Amino acid sequence: MDREDIPENLRADLNDTSRIVHSYVQLLFCAGAITQGDPKFRDNHLLRPLLQDLIESAFSLSILAREGMHSVLIRELRFVVEASIKLCFVQQRSYQSSIVEKLETFRKELESPRIPLRDVKLSMLSSDTVRDFTEEAGRLYGRTSSYIHWSASQIQERMDQMEKGNSVGRESQETVQATNDLIRRSLAASLVLVFHSVPEYVAGDTMVEKNGKTIDSYFLQSRYLAEIDAYFDYKHERQKTLNDIKESRAARICF
Repeated sequence: MDREDIPENLRADLNDTSRIVHSYVQLLFCAGAITQGDPKFRDNHLLRPLLQDLIESAFSLSILAREGMHSVLIRELRFVVEASIKLCFVQQRSYQSSIVEKLETFRKELESPRIPLRDVKLSMLSSDTVRDFTEEAGRLYGRTSSYIHWSASQIQERMDQMEKGNSVGRESQETVQATNDLIRRSLAASLVLVFHSVPEYVAGDTMVEKNGKTIDSYFLQSRYLAEIDAYFDYKHERQKTLNDIKESRAARICF
């Protein structure tokens, strides 16, 4: 669907899709670039080979949303969530080993459909938030996994959409909005896991500007990313304006 062919009632929401995706990619690039400061990144970190796949998947979301291919989009999100969980798990278990050694040691975990979500450590989140995040990430994985295989629930959902007149290229505004919510929650979960697969300073250097302010990013609307940002309130450059930073952070949170 060419941009000029997009129905007027869907333009704003599809523009939001692109904004979400570009914000995700921007944070991924930052995390990757900062982590590459470690001379062992090239040989030791699974983020290096995964980064390209995550970026490709992210950009495909905008294309699929614009074309109305929501089932395919959801399947792509499943890869993003699953890969991010496994990246975090493997890097935390054996950060210093080479990628070759990781593939040998964790081949079973990497190839298994089981996700080691409860085995990852989320040190920049409070214990209560870890519980909430684990539940949400599990739900996201379950929701996106339901589109991998043809199932009765998937067939029924498709039938319901057809009854409402929703088909490829003719989706409703409500469908696009619901898909955007799934995208932003899934990509936020991915970022939380990516930031916990690298040294903590990476998240700090990514989110905190030189003057102490929080970067301007769509994903600081996520309560999980906002809490990671708050983890770095100890930074010296934040102390003079910390109250303002906290107020602005709290006001942004909406998912």
